[in-house]
Amino acid sequence: MSDQLQAASVNGVKVTAEQILAWIQEWAEANNLKVPSDLNQTFADAGFDSMHSVELAFFLEERLKIQIDDTVLYDYPTLASLAEHLASRSQPSDAGKA
Repeated sequence: MSDQLQAASVNGVKVTAEQILAWIQEWAEANNLKVPSDLNQTFADAGFDSMHSVELAFFLEERLKIQIDDTVLYDYPTLASLAEHLASRSQPSDAGKA
C-alpha cells in the first residue's frame, strides 16, 4: 500500500505523497531535524517534539492550501502515513462547488 503513492491536486496540480515527503524533508532540514530513511519510523522516534509537530502542520497547511489540525502527527505518527493521508485529503480549492 505504501508502495503506491496516492495522488491529489492542489490548485489543479497533482501532489503526491512523495512530494509531501520532500516538503517534510525540506522543513526538517531547515529546522535542523533529520528525516529518517525508514518512512515507517514515528515522528517521536525521529526527534520531533510537540512544537515541531505544530510548526510542521502550519508549513504543510500553507503548501497544500488545506486546513490541517496541529495534532495530525499524533493521528498519523509516521512519515508514510502522514504523507498518504494528506495526499488523499488534498483537493483543488474549488472542488465540489457548483
